[in-house]
Amino acid sequence: MSVKGLERAIQNLNSLSRLIVPEATAKALNRVASRTISQGSKAVAKEATVDDNRKKGLPVRLVRQRSRLRKARHDRPVASIKINRGNLPAIKLGTARVRLSRKKGARNGAGSVLKIGPYTFRNAFIQQLSNGRWQVMRRVGQARYPIDVVKVPLETPLTVAFTAISKRLIESDMPKELSAALKNQLRIHLKR
Repeated sequence: MSVKGLERAIQNLNSLSRLIVPEATAKALNRVASRTISQGSKAVAKEATVDDNRKKGLPVRLVRQRSRLRKARHDRPVASIKINRGNLPAIKLGTARVRLSRKKGARNGAGSVLKIGPYTFRNAFIQQLSNGRWQVMRRVGQARYPIDVVKVPLETPLTVAFTAISKRLIESDMPKELSAALKNQLRIHLKR
């Protein structure tokens, strides 16, 4: 990231006020960081595979609410994004309902599927756990094996998408945002 004559411009601005450059930097950082969250959330939500049919796509709000932005200030010019990269429990996808099998000879709901919104989970059921939460459970394998909570894997998509998008936005958008923020801070200071 290089802006022509940046050092001289910073010296000239510092002669007016010592807060112009730090405040502009903080504003530019916050704008780029919030753009990173929105673009990263959209990318992960679009690419995530969810159910037994490998259906692509998640509601964006479920991904966006997993990231928090700690904004930069003029005295702390660092914007940090904290992301919950844990897997998303299937119960969060929407209202659950059981679609019963109507096959002849189907005993005890055999062949029934659990649908949560548009997503389908075979051999899954809802159960209240010892901690009081309701979860979608499934036994993978034979009856002697334990049951597991059904989850949507998000760790690698979140990591890959957010690192790539943040690097790309710092390269492309940061110079433009910084120059716009500096112009705006200068305009505000000269109005006083």
